[in-house]
Amino acid sequence: MATKRLVVGLAVGLVAVAAGAAAAASPEDLERRMEQLQREMQELREQLEAEKKARRPATPLAPPTGAPATPEGAEPSEPTYRSLLDAVKIGGYGSVRFESNTLDRGSDTFTFRRFVLTTDARIARPLRFGLELELERFTELELERKTAPRAGGGLESTEAIEGSAETEISLEQAWLEWELARWLRYRAGMLLVPLGRFNLAHDDNRWNLPRRPLIDRGVPVLPVPSAWSEVGMGFTGEVDLGGPGTLSYHLYVVNGVTLDTELERRVETRAGDTGKLEVEAELRPTRGTAGLDLKNGKAVTGRLAWSPLPGQEIGASFYVGRYTPEFLAGELLTGFGVDGLFTLGPFEVEAEYLHTRFANVRRVARSLARVALEKSREGEVDDLETEVEFDLAGLAETKHGYWIELRYRLFPDWLRRSFLGRAFDRPQLVPTLRWEQAWLDGRVRAVDFTGGALTGFEQEDRTVNRITAGLAYRPLPLVVFQLAYEYTWTDRGKSLAEVTNFLPAQRKERDVGAFLVGVAFGF
Repeated sequence: MATKRLVVGLAVGLVAVAAGAAAAASPEDLERRMEQLQREMQELREQLEAEKKARRPATPLAPPTGAPATPEGAEPSEPTYRSLLDAVKIGGYGSVRFESNTLDRGSDTFTFRRFVLTTDARIARPLRFGLELELERFTELELERKTAPRAGGGLESTEAIEGSAETEISLEQAWLEWELARWLRYRAGMLLVPLGRFNLAHDDNRWNLPRRPLIDRGVPVLPVPSAWSEVGMGFTGEVDLGGPGTLSYHLYVVNGVTLDTELERRVETRAGDTGKLEVEAELRPTRGTAGLDLKNGKAVTGRLAWSPLPGQEIGASFYVGRYTPEFLAGELLTGFGVDGLFTLGPFEVEAEYLHTRFANVRRVARSLARVALEKSREGEVDDLETEVEFDLAGLAETKHGYWIELRYRLFPDWLRRSFLGRAFDRPQLVPTLRWEQAWLDGRVRAVDFTGGALTGFEQEDRTVNRITAGLAYRPLPLVVFQLAYEYTWTDRGKSLAEVTNFLPAQRKERDVGAFLVGVAFGF
């Protein structure tokens, strides 16, 4: 009974502490604290269960006829479904956004940004499984296939694929963790790459602005836009330093980024001329495969973070690995990042700097020329003109940039008394300001080759800037309603269309203002 009272007392105390801290803590801090509380509660639960078993009298394998199924003094076993509910936690997050901008073709639009289903399963005390499955801008995906004999002999096969534009289904995380100690957890599977703090904490409902940072998504400086994951193995853990705080780390070996082929097909009908079928094969950086590694070379990545107090963290991260497939010259991709979070009462400052380098991009272009021989080939058969073209995309000798975000959490009395606060314990208003810049130095703009020789190679240096001001309303820590205005611009005389992946800018549009309304939720 003493242990049971201890468990109940600790549970009540922990809940009270968590509730008090929630007033000034960010969603990320709350999640970290709740994971720690869950681990402590699990240890106490196991201790209580061990004492129950020690007190339970021995029972025969089969009770005698007419005897009760549970011997007197013994407690009935816990239902299986209760054990399952304790072991498996189903959650997720999602977000929706409305956008209106000043671009010529920037029509007002609603975007179902993503829905992510998460699972956290405690298979046994030391074994844990994590899963994130993302449906991005997804409405439907349908495949129809039919094979039937023809009336005059032979077979006829048809195939049709239906789906919405810009749809993506992505396995963001799927890993098994074996906790050998709190400071040593072995993890294997589909892992988030720990290059920068945002990629590890990218859930939409954690953030107060409805657009992800430029260097993580919109330009990006990350070799693959966030959320970037790779198949691999490694270790993660936390070390309690006592007074100086806590050290946490991730260290993984993964398949890593590779230049992979993206095929784009375009069909044109032209008045007074033949039709045209154009196929462009772009080699661009993508996350590594989940099967046979195209480059037969692994990458190493890691992050070390020091948290002296809750709400305070300083981190450093790195990435090193080959990025070219086997049929091209072997070259390295290197990256590093520095990030931090500082909290003082309701005031928060969060920032991240990332730097990546694709080594010897000119040599890679020469290697592509030797393999592909011709940049493009054209032909015409009857009324159809065809063109096949090879190109490099998404490469720059150096990409680097940063973002810094200022937040202030408000708990005004009028908010609690209004309809925005009556149904919630601690609603928040969070004014937010984010400043960000990204530089693309030695960006590959054009590549030309013929007869296996590189005949043209054009590079440029580019800059993208953005400032965003917003106001977030959080009725609960994991639910947020967002309003924001952002202004984005690039070099004078240049176009945003060439360097951003989120704006439908035209060739002469170098700046854009956008009004955003967002909703994000977690459960």
